[in-house]
Amino acid sequence: MLKHIPETYEIIGKIGSGKSGDVYKAYHKNLRTYVVLKKVKTELRNLVNNRAEVDVLKNLRHSGLPQVYDFLEVDGDVYTVMTFVEGNSFGQYLDSGREFEEKSVIIWARQICATLCYMHEQKPPIVHGDLKPENIMLRPDGNICLIDFNISASLDGGDAWVTGYTNGYAAPEQIEAMRYNQNELDSSHWKKADPRSDLYSLGATLYHLLCGKKPAVDEDGYAEDIQDMGRKVNTVFAAIIMKCLEPNPDNRYQRARELLSDLEHMSLKEKRYKRLVLNQKIITASVACLMLLCAAIAVMGYLRIGTDTRKEYDNLVSQEKQYLAEGDYEKMEVCYQKASDLMPDSLDAYYQKALSCSQRQQYGECIDFINSKILGNEKIANREEDLNNVYYLLGDCYAKQEDYANACASYEKALQIAPDNGSYYRDYAIALACSGNIEEAKNILSSAKEKGLDSVEADYVQGEILFNMEDYLEARQIFEACIDKTEDSYVKMRAYIMTARCIDKMESGTTGTQEKIRLLEEAEQELSGDGNIGVLEELAQAYCDAGAEGDDTYYQKAIEIFKQIEKQGMSDYDTEYNLAVLYQNVGDYSNAAETLDNILKTYGEDYRTYKSLAYLEASKQNSLAVDLRNYSKFGEYYKKADELYQKESASNANDADMERLQELYQQAVDNGWL
Repeated sequence: MLKHIPETYEIIGKIGSGKSGDVYKAYHKNLRTYVVLKKVKTELRNLVNNRAEVDVLKNLRHSGLPQVYDFLEVDGDVYTVMTFVEGNSFGQYLDSGREFEEKSVIIWARQICATLCYMHEQKPPIVHGDLKPENIMLRPDGNICLIDFNISASLDGGDAWVTGYTNGYAAPEQIEAMRYNQNELDSSHWKKADPRSDLYSLGATLYHLLCGKKPAVDEDGYAEDIQDMGRKVNTVFAAIIMKCLEPNPDNRYQRARELLSDLEHMSLKEKRYKRLVLNQKIITASVACLMLLCAAIAVMGYLRIGTDTRKEYDNLVSQEKQYLAEGDYEKMEVCYQKASDLMPDSLDAYYQKALSCSQRQQYGECIDFINSKILGNEKIANREEDLNNVYYLLGDCYAKQEDYANACASYEKALQIAPDNGSYYRDYAIALACSGNIEEAKNILSSAKEKGLDSVEADYVQGEILFNMEDYLEARQIFEACIDKTEDSYVKMRAYIMTARCIDKMESGTTGTQEKIRLLEEAEQELSGDGNIGVLEELAQAYCDAGAEGDDTYYQKAIEIFKQIEKQGMSDYDTEYNLAVLYQNVGDYSNAAETLDNILKTYGEDYRTYKSLAYLEASKQNSLAVDLRNYSKFGEYYKKADELYQKESASNANDADMERLQELYQQAVDNGWL
């Protein structure tokens, strides 16, 4: 029995033992409720009073989780204090021979998955790590509650190392990680838990609840098909379970949110199946049986990886994801072409291709691709319940191009499909604020908070709203607070950028420029890799502004930033064009000409390219002695620029550089140089 327990708690008795030690039921006198005291890792006792993760756990609020009330140090050990969950575990029911109706299991599957969504979407994510019937309680009201999740890992800053598993429920990569960690003395090299392992464990648990036994796997790790186990199971539900049980985590659901979407839209997929069956009633019995099999395969083909073609397709999509993460766009393109040729009506390959366009800042191309190849594909577009991420990406691309009307429409569509995603609400509210619809932005922000949007992200959205209300001082204060508080590199990057834009609005001249440079240089140091691309672009512009104010050394700094963006594979037309202009500003005509030639080869004809070539040629000729000057090339470039400019006059009518170029051309004509 525990000694030296605070007087707040009255120990009722020991109710079990876990891997870390004994578990006690107690009565919390102040809260007037029963609680559980469970020992966590002894090595974490020094973290209880000095780590923010403790507060993160205390703030967890979900109907599928026990509430964490406190952490106690008792007799040198650390204990969590959490809600005592009434009811019995599914493990107890299975041990007693209890069988469950499929419709009940489907309801519980959705509840468990919704709870995993909440855990995995925390920052840092919380991986349960040991999901099994014994760790799922069925309350007296018929709802579930997950117990024994990985509190120790959450306390330790989100480093959810694999320190154990349960045979029959653990994913293959979890078992492999555990064996590796057992033989690795240096814990800093230990392999960490993957949220997708929880999805495998959920599939194994559902399999057990329906069949009465754990899934048996072959030498390749594939579980025996649940429909071959002697119990009739809904075809769509069976396919979902078998996809969870894929031995390769890349072939499973990648996020709990995707799995939940399929579980919630089973009826739609089942209706498709039933329509296929209904159309076969006019056929003879033997043909009807054959067509029924085909109908089942059609439904299974969407969810379950069963055929060689599907396996090959999923392997190609996995390679797409890998090459996309590595920034190897050429190899990614090869995989995309093969995958889309193999299964032209499947979404995954197209989505990765769209992501690659967005990642390279080719927002216009991404918009065109989504509208033509994804939404323009009738079979894909009809599966609307799978398109929430597509609409979100589309909205993001429209927002990057400052087309906020279309951005709002796309975000709204994403929310109609997945109404519980806080990030969708966040960016929808920002787009509304940028479009001037402040009141609606405030309403959406309120909805985002209700859906569990991170408090720092909610503050960030409030800052965007204030910025668009022209309250730059308060907006800046909020953005600076977000920089200090957030651990999300994307939110931090955006907060830095918006702080710089507030400075732009509040401070003019050299003082404001230098303040902005100091801020963005700090951001460049703090953020790294792809997470700092937006900051680099802002910093390059700040250096250009400083150069225009009279200090040419800043032009060279801007050149180095644009070259860094190139090196990261994130350059676009504007990056290269700005680089060419900067080369010209510092008198490096050779590199300027080479850059402009490469732009023509890569991006095709654009009046701005020829405009810069004309200015460059004029500068080159002006540097020569009068008798050596030849403006013929200048004239050719000007005429080409003017021809293209006139075609785009509706959008480029206010280009002062073109008006100045026309004056230079006329001077050359008047002086007889052309």
